[in-house]
Amino acid sequence: MSEKDINFEDKLWKAADKLRKKVEVHEYKYVVLGLIFLRYISYAFEERQKELENEVKEFSDEIGSYFMEDRDVYVEDGILYVPEKARWDYIKKNANQPNIGEILDNAIEILENEYPKQLKDVIPKIYTKINLSPDDLAYLINVFSTIDFGDGHKGKDIFGRIYEYFLGKFTEAEGKKGGEFYTPRSLTRLIVEVLDVKEGRIFDPACGSGGFFVSALEKLEKEGEEKALLSIYGQESKEFVWKIAKMNLAIRGAEGDIKIGDSYHEDKFPDLRAEYVVSNPPFNDSEWGANRVKENDPRFKYGIPPDNNGNYAWIQHYIYHLAPNGKAGFVMANGALSSGGVEGEIRKKIIEDDLVYGIIATPEKLFYTVSLPVSLWFLRKSKPDHMKGKVLFIYAKKMYKPISRRQNVFTEEHIAKMVEKFRLFEAGEPEEKINELGFAKVATIEEIRKNGYVLTPGRYVGIKIEDDGIPFEKKMEEYSYQLQQLLREEKELTEKVREVFKALGWEV
Repeated sequence: MSEKDINFEDKLWKAADKLRKKVEVHEYKYVVLGLIFLRYISYAFEERQKELENEVKEFSDEIGSYFMEDRDVYVEDGILYVPEKARWDYIKKNANQPNIGEILDNAIEILENEYPKQLKDVIPKIYTKINLSPDDLAYLINVFSTIDFGDGHKGKDIFGRIYEYFLGKFTEAEGKKGGEFYTPRSLTRLIVEVLDVKEGRIFDPACGSGGFFVSALEKLEKEGEEKALLSIYGQESKEFVWKIAKMNLAIRGAEGDIKIGDSYHEDKFPDLRAEYVVSNPPFNDSEWGANRVKENDPRFKYGIPPDNNGNYAWIQHYIYHLAPNGKAGFVMANGALSSGGVEGEIRKKIIEDDLVYGIIATPEKLFYTVSLPVSLWFLRKSKPDHMKGKVLFIYAKKMYKPISRRQNVFTEEHIAKMVEKFRLFEAGEPEEKINELGFAKVATIEEIRKNGYVLTPGRYVGIKIEDDGIPFEKKMEEYSYQLQQLLREEKELTEKVREVFKALGWEV
């Protein structure tokens, strides 16, 4: 699957610029969200409709027309059936009507009534209230009409890309810091593949736009499994992003129990124990509210993390929500691998309880909006006997493909290579078959103890020396010359410093 950009971001921002004086940025993003949803579901609906036209040619016009408007024919294919007055073609034809705001809100209401479980109170009905004239709305409709989502649009995670775009542009315009980032598809796919998500419950307590759910559903579809086998649970603290997650599932014909709330202090699923816990939480979240944790909160059995960093609050939250046979895979800031103090003690206890079974070090620039490298953690509530007391470390910092100046991705080949190492480890294959100098190593807890419970993969995989063909003697000759030059420059600089101090009346 391609990581190619969808290429509508510039159009959205130009439209925002044009309307900036009339609508605040935080309001405009809701305007965009509703329009992009209406545009996208119609695009997918019309695409399927064209396929059906070819399938019904042999039938009479009456039967063909009935078949073309059969709701189930679309829904069973993961496409939302769109009633006529909610279709983009109808909206576009009426774009210049003075009541276009009412037409848009009515389209949303029609969809809410058609899909109450997925869409009730999800799509913003604001077009009759917003400070935009009918001409402004017509302008936006025309802008959105030019967007071509292209082939394979389902796999591109349309709403995740919009979320990423808003983080990069709108939060900046609102003067807010982006403490969380859209999880790139190559990362969500890698984690979902390592966990080998199949049937069961999947939970993301910081679900954002639902990217992990998208990748999980995609995996099931690819393997010919029923989507209904996966029960989706999520929590998100921001209403706007919650709406995106709900829409992301709806356009795939999937349902999920996604709730709004702060996972730190309002765990909406206290009794949930999931087979798969996945997440990309806010990194290094300061003032997360350690002082608000209730006494004897069962989630924090290893200790309450310091208030200046919530990383280990999230990690313990994931562990708490694992089923007895559950597995967790999540993105984490690199500092959590080696931090000391209270965090170091919590990490030590988690390692000694033998919950960690894999760590991957990633390259930089995997995130579109920020360049920092991250680590991927994999936990098991209970390990098979042959995995007990062992952790698989993978150093993937050199494994990436640049797709632009600002972003790298893992390719399918990269993902397959890392997943293969995990499969060998899980299958109990000999370690010599898994270990690869400079890339992968199965380490024991005893080795981790000797390294002060630090989980940085580079400490374990070793250094692979690349042969560049230059003889050792030649290299040493060059290094000696460079050292002589540096020593000479140091001497000259020292003399200059002495002269300056002497001129000031001081001897050095």
